[in-house]
Amino acid sequence: MKAALIKKFGEPFAFEDVPDPLPGPGEVLVRVKASALCPGDLKIRAGRNPALTLPHIPGHEIAGVVEAVGTGVSARSPGDRVVVYMYDVCKSCPACRSGHENLCVRLIRTGFECAGGHAELVTVKEDQLALLPETISFTDAAAIPDAICTSLHAIRDQAQVRLADTVLIYGVGGLGLHGVQIARLAGCRVIATARSKEKLDKAREFGAAETINAREKDLLQETLRLTGGKGVDAVIDYVVSQESFNISAAALRKGGVYALVGSTDQSLSIPVGQTMFKEINIKGSLGMTRQCVTDAVDLVRQGLLTPCVTEQYPLTGLNEAAERLAAGKVLGRSVIVF
Repeated sequence: MKAALIKKFGEPFAFEDVPDPLPGPGEVLVRVKASALCPGDLKIRAGRNPALTLPHIPGHEIAGVVEAVGTGVSARSPGDRVVVYMYDVCKSCPACRSGHENLCVRLIRTGFECAGGHAELVTVKEDQLALLPETISFTDAAAIPDAICTSLHAIRDQAQVRLADTVLIYGVGGLGLHGVQIARLAGCRVIATARSKEKLDKAREFGAAETINAREKDLLQETLRLTGGKGVDAVIDYVVSQESFNISAAALRKGGVYALVGSTDQSLSIPVGQTMFKEINIKGSLGMTRQCVTDAVDLVRQGLLTPCVTEQYPLTGLNEAAERLAAGKVLGRSVIVF
C-alpha cells in the first residue's frame, strides 16, 4: 500500500510503498477514504514524541470502508462505512469503567503509538469503529473523530455550558469553527476571536453572535463591553498561552469556566488571587470519549453540525498541506482524499 511516513524527525513526510497490514484477532482492516491533517501530526513529525519508533505512519482522523476483519470480529463486516475512534483502551481501569476512556491508563492512540491513517489501509480494534451513514461523505467524516469530537467534549462534557450562557471561543480554526457551532447548538451566545477576518467571517456564518479581531481590538475590553462588564460564562481556549489564559481569566464572570483544549509544552502562571476570588473553574480537556464520536456522527447526519473541510489533497500533497497548516493559512480542516 502507499503511505506517508515520518522517517526522520524534522524532515518532510516521505511517500513509499509498504506492506499491507493484516487484521489480527479482534481487529478490522479499514481501507482509508479520507484522513484529516491535524497539528498533532506536525508535532509528531517535529519530534515531540521522541520515544516513537521510526518510520511511522501518522494520521488519527480517519474515515473509510471495512476491507477485512480478523477472528472474533462480529459487529463489523466488509463494506461497512466507518469513522475511526482514535483511542484503543483497556475497558477495565477506573476511567474506562466510568465512561472516561480518554483517560485510560493504558491508552494507545491510532496515529501516535501505532500506525495511523495517512495510508491506503489501517488496522484498528473492532470497537474503535462507528458506522457512517451514506448521507455523510468520507471527506466530511474525516473531520468528525477529532476536530468535531474534541470540541464536543470540551464544550459539553468539560465546560458543561448551559442554555443562554455566553461563551468565548478563543481561537477560531480547524477546531474552533466547530466549537462555535457546538456552543450555538447548545443555546449559547457565542463570541469568537481570531486574528483573521476570513476565519471570523466563517465563525459568523456558523452562528457566532459577535466576533473580535484581536489584531484590531483589545480582546479583554471588547469582551467586557459585549457582556456589559459581567464577563463570559465560559472560555474555550484553543490557543493556550500565558496571554490567552490571562485574558480569559479576566474576561470570565465570577464562577466562570475556563476549558483549555490547545496542546502546548509551555507552563502557565496562574493568578491565584483572581482565580480564587472569582472562583474560576479551570478544566483540562483531553480529546474525546467514544460517546462523543457516536453523538457527533448523529449530529452531522441530522444536519445540526457542518464539518468545516476547506482544503483537499492527494496523499502526495501532504507536505504542501502541512506547510499551509504550519503557516496558519488553513481556514478549517485539510483532508487527504484517497
